[in-house]
Amino acid sequence: MHRLAVTCAVLGASSSAHADVRSFTRTYEYSTQPEGKTAVELWHTQTKTAFQGALEIEHGITEHWDAGLVTVLAQVAGEDPAAAEPLHLDSVRLESRYRFADRAEWPVDLQVMITAGKQFGRSDYAIGGRVIAARDFDRLTVAANVLGDVLAGAARDDTDAVFGWAAGATYTAHAKARIGAETWGHAVMEGERSASVGPTLGLSPSSTFWITVTAGFGLADAAPDFEARAILGLEL
Repeated sequence: MHRLAVTCAVLGASSSAHADVRSFTRTYEYSTQPEGKTAVELWHTQTKTAFQGALEIEHGITEHWDAGLVTVLAQVAGEDPAAAEPLHLDSVRLESRYRFADRAEWPVDLQVMITAGKQFGRSDYAIGGRVIAARDFDRLTVAANVLGDVLAGAARDDTDAVFGWAAGATYTAHAKARIGAETWGHAVMEGERSASVGPTLGLSPSSTFWITVTAGFGLADAAPDFEARAILGLEL
């Protein structure tokens, strides 16, 4: 019923002068794609009964502003064959991020992100925003996000709202490796509640290629008992 909302809510260390490397898979950090540079990201999210894959192409408009297009595929399996769904186009989303200053220029780095998405094949839309706050403490980076989506369309009986959060801490153990943990969740107005927590690992074999993995363990009834997500980034 609110699959697009969850897609937008759950679909979150880098230098402002370099590639937009992710240390988390749910929590966005203080970074944007460098001006004039384009990157491709492949997202893979897996639970016991569901798969979600996404292709994101993002481009740096200025050093502080970027924009991207995300195409989401999904597949659902289960004990009940009637509830299963084959691999299909789930939704498409536009997003844009803006950083207010250079990294460490303010006491807390602040960034905003806006999104607009549509569920494929039905009149189901989501418009949302995210506020991103981050701070570096030598090799340790801490980030926190607050987000919300408004859901509307002829396919819905009423307009819904989804509120979410994500937060994490990561430590640069090596120039090409980061380890940490993050927690995330969302709440549908007059509906379900979800919360998860888990470790993260980020690897950057080269300046143009990186991969980040998170293992999440559910803390609320609506969250999967276990959920894994990997994001692979390629700078063009």
